[in-house]
Amino acid sequence: MLRFLRYSLERQKPIRLMLLTPEGAIRQVKAEVERYTEQEAQLYIIRPPQRLTVKLSDILSADYIPGDDG
Repeated sequence: MLRFLRYSLERQKPIRLMLLTPEGAIRQVKAEVERYTEQEAQLYIIRPPQRLTVKLSDILSADYIPGDDG
C-alpha cells in the first residue's frame, strides 16, 4: 500500500483507495496523495473535490486507477 501512496505523491497521479470511514462504512475513492507520514495521509479526493486526512490504518487497499498501469 505504501508503494501506491508514494507513486501518487511522486508522480502527482490519482490512485484508487478503499477507506474505512469513521462511521464504519467502506468507501472507494479516486484521490491524489498530497503528503503522508508513518501514521496518516492527506488526500485530495477527485469526486466530489475535497481534502481528507486519514489514518494509514483506515486505508484498506490501494491500486492504480483503471487505464493506469504505473
